[in-house]
Amino acid sequence: MRPIRVPRPVEAVIALFLLLLVPGAVTAQLISPGKLSSEHAELEGMTRCTECHELRTRGIAPERCMSCHEPLAARVAVGSGLHAGGDYAACASCHREHLGRDYSLIRWEPEAFDHASVGFELEDSHAELGCRDCHTSRRVRDVQVRTSKVPYAALNRTYLGLGTACVDCHEMDDPHEGGFSPRPCSDCHDQVDWEAASTAFDHDQTRYPLTGQHRSVGCNDCHRGDSFTGLRFSACTGCHADPHEGGMQAVCTSCHTTTGWQNVSREAVESGFDHDRVFPLEATHAAADCSSCHEPGPELAATIRIVFRPETMGRSWPAPRTGAGCASCHVDLHRGELDRGAAAARCSDCHTQAAWYPSTFDVARHGEETEFPLEGAHAATPCAACHDAPLGEGQFTTARPDTCADCHGTTQPHGNQFEGRACDSCHGTGSFRIPDFDHSATAFTLEGAHEAVACSSCHQDEPRPGGGTFVRYRPLAADGCSDCHGDDS
Repeated sequence: MRPIRVPRPVEAVIALFLLLLVPGAVTAQLISPGKLSSEHAELEGMTRCTECHELRTRGIAPERCMSCHEPLAARVAVGSGLHAGGDYAACASCHREHLGRDYSLIRWEPEAFDHASVGFELEDSHAELGCRDCHTSRRVRDVQVRTSKVPYAALNRTYLGLGTACVDCHEMDDPHEGGFSPRPCSDCHDQVDWEAASTAFDHDQTRYPLTGQHRSVGCNDCHRGDSFTGLRFSACTGCHADPHEGGMQAVCTSCHTTTGWQNVSREAVESGFDHDRVFPLEATHAAADCSSCHEPGPELAATIRIVFRPETMGRSWPAPRTGAGCASCHVDLHRGELDRGAAAARCSDCHTQAAWYPSTFDVARHGEETEFPLEGAHAATPCAACHDAPLGEGQFTTARPDTCADCHGTTQPHGNQFEGRACDSCHGTGSFRIPDFDHSATAFTLEGAHEAVACSSCHQDEPRPGGGTFVRYRPLAADGCSDCHGDDS
């Protein structure tokens, strides 16, 4: 309620003067018909009449009432509540004044009041309540109503400001503690029996529709106590114990349905089981029969040795111990050679399930992933020509050669003639032959007819001291022509 407007002295004098000018009406206007009610007592007095009444107008205009009762005016303006109805447009038809301090401004018969007319029909258990069971000061939610009524201690007398949602009155009675907000309570409950969910509740509209035998389970079998949210339903094990004790490592619905937990056939397991959740079956693995991996028996081959998890050995489908990767089922022919060091390799780095051989480690990867790029004739050399150590004894982890002699030392054709010089000072990896050797870089420059002479005419084979032969390149006598041509020069 806004503050009462007090006329200024000049306005009061003018109002009194105008009253005196009206013959026959002076006595009626100056004498109040009776004391105002306690709610309006502050408006008592001859100078305050025009706060509610207009001069020369009988009765009181609703607009004057609404100028003070702003919360009610706001509801009427939007067509909300009882007073917005046409039957209640005239305030004085229900609220009479000047009948004394103790007279109640609100005169009505609660039993005959149609509560549905204010937007909230009383049904079932609500119909048994008295007005003040609900219309109490603590349940007034409207801020504007509270602001206007509190200064006059009128919160317990007003019927305005209550909400229509269940939580507006039953907030302290909510056993879910707001867990279903913002859904209304009426989605699950009715006014007949608040404790039980009504038949209108449809579990299929939740995130977990009930199917099969779940439809015959009582609510409290799953929702124990007041817990209706937070249940773990993403996996069957949220409610059911796993009879496989983790042995299947997959979702139960791969083999089971809600029509009956025991209704599982071998065909259902083999066709419906999602093996990708445990171990993706690809290429040759996809073509293997289940029993080839899940039935303990003799070794399948010299290269296959399946290790099962001990705790699953008594089950119909024992599980291989897959934590060791390929080595869980396959014998490591490298004997752990590639497991050493920080750059330990996995089988899939070089092999695939489509075909174990040939290896995917090719010439390009040799150049990118090792310290010895394969170039020229090296790129066409078979792997075993260089990696000839026994498996598991450094066959693929041999250190990078520092010189050509580290690999070609046993076939050194020069003996010790070029000791101290690197092979690649003359030779390349394309071919061991030297197609464009620059003889002028030696102590004997080839000139004239010497330029057309074949290398082997001067550089001939000689016996090697330890056996075999080698080609003599130096030292050759070149001091005079007779060193090569004798007396024919």
